[in-house]
Amino acid sequence: MRKKLNILKAKEKGSIYTLVIHNSIRLAVIVLILAAVFGGVGWILMPQKVEPAGIKKLIRRVNSAENDDYSSINTVKLLGRNGYFEITDNKANVLFTSDSQHKNTYNKDILQYLPLVDTDVVYDLLPLENGEKQGSLLVRHTEDQLTGIAMLDENGKIMYSNLNLKNSQISSETMDYLFYKVDSSNLFIQKYEFLNSKGERRYLLIHSNSDSAGIVSAQRVTVVTVIGICIILLVVLIILTGRRLSARVVAPIRKLTRAIDETAGGNWIQIHEGEEPKEMLEVIRSFNHMEEALRKSEEEQKKLQDQRRKMVADISHDLKTPITVISGYVNAMRDGLIPEKEQDKYLEIIQNKTELLTGLINSFSDYSRLDHPGFQLNMEQGDLCEYIREYIAGRYSELEVGGFHLEADLPEERIDAGFDRMQLRRVFDNILGNAMKYCGPGTTFRIEAGLVTKDGNYLRVLIGDNGPGIPEKYRASIFDPFVVGNESRTSGKGTGLGLSIAKQIVELHGGSISLTDRPGCVYEIMLPVNGNGH
Repeated sequence: MRKKLNILKAKEKGSIYTLVIHNSIRLAVIVLILAAVFGGVGWILMPQKVEPAGIKKLIRRVNSAENDDYSSINTVKLLGRNGYFEITDNKANVLFTSDSQHKNTYNKDILQYLPLVDTDVVYDLLPLENGEKQGSLLVRHTEDQLTGIAMLDENGKIMYSNLNLKNSQISSETMDYLFYKVDSSNLFIQKYEFLNSKGERRYLLIHSNSDSAGIVSAQRVTVVTVIGICIILLVVLIILTGRRLSARVVAPIRKLTRAIDETAGGNWIQIHEGEEPKEMLEVIRSFNHMEEALRKSEEEQKKLQDQRRKMVADISHDLKTPITVISGYVNAMRDGLIPEKEQDKYLEIIQNKTELLTGLINSFSDYSRLDHPGFQLNMEQGDLCEYIREYIAGRYSELEVGGFHLEADLPEERIDAGFDRMQLRRVFDNILGNAMKYCGPGTTFRIEAGLVTKDGNYLRVLIGDNGPGIPEKYRASIFDPFVVGNESRTSGKGTGLGLSIAKQIVELHGGSISLTDRPGCVYEIMLPVNGNGH
């Protein structure tokens, strides 16, 4: 029983490697898009300005630090993503910084103008122009009140002031700070003056996004929420990608397993080709080819078994008939049932049956020997056309005596090939012997040859007769063993092994033999030449 599931042949897909790469790229792109979207949303939702609780905590921890050790203070938690702090002495020398990437330098003037964290007093520097001369105006103020001014020339020299400034000139570095009021990272700077554990004056310089920058729990909640959503979506994407890969890889494996189980149970089955990866399609096609080959092999084995059973029956029958005749006549003569004057006639019958029996045994022996895997031809190099001419010359007299005509058309040039002289003679003998057996006197035998090129160099030999031919129903099986023609070419003679033996010999030479459609009974033999023989 055989099931045919291969209805439509699907378009070949990419390899498993390509499938994994495509799905990985697709997954990575989706994850990046989701990360960008949720990251942007989280950034927008994350508070940038919060209550000054962080600065107050920072001041408390700085005041409680022992031996000027401030390294344990968590700056990010108190001042935000970009914030940091520095500790300077009263000469503006930086003694500690919480972010080693920032290398700021200060002077005592800059420290003087930095705003205190616990006041709202601010210094602003405003540019002034008076004709060709340029100057600036230093203003001290709170949110709603002006508390003092100072006029500076283009070099920072104080022309007028009611601010009780210590110096008569402001340096260019100090003027740059007063103009921009931010550090190199565009962070706002505030100061806090305190005494360390040794009683030394120190300044805490706080760099933050605003004067009220800090970190609150809302930022942590936002980050955790965004990360949680991304993890959930990533897990969902991995599951969906896994199911897709499973459908493309695991499903065909299951089909293959089912087909193997069905085949093992004796049901021949072909696997339907779907949208499998390239490697899986190759495996499925290999299985289908294997199934086809095994099925044909099983059919061939069954045919061979039937043929062998028939062969045994035919051998038994062919041997039994002459043995029965010989045994019967011998017993009759021994018992005195045959008159003495007729004994010569019966002895002749016994001799003919003995010769027939010998021929049968020889044919069976030759057929079995040629069919044995260890049998080898005795190959010799020679002129194949000259060999055929010698064979025809050797059979000419015999054919002429039997009343048969012979025509030959062979190439004059030398055609070298490797062949077994004795076995190849048996091929021609069997074909001519059949013709002489089934055709009457007056029949014309013809043999012609020519060089052809077809997947190599071959000598094409046409040999046959113009007799009644082979009945159509026997043509397909004429080379099978024990097939003996009857009807128009019937005599009941022979074992039916002659053409089978001829076919074996020709194929052992690496050639082929077939029955042509020409009138009469004409065979085509293709023999490899120019050293192509086997």
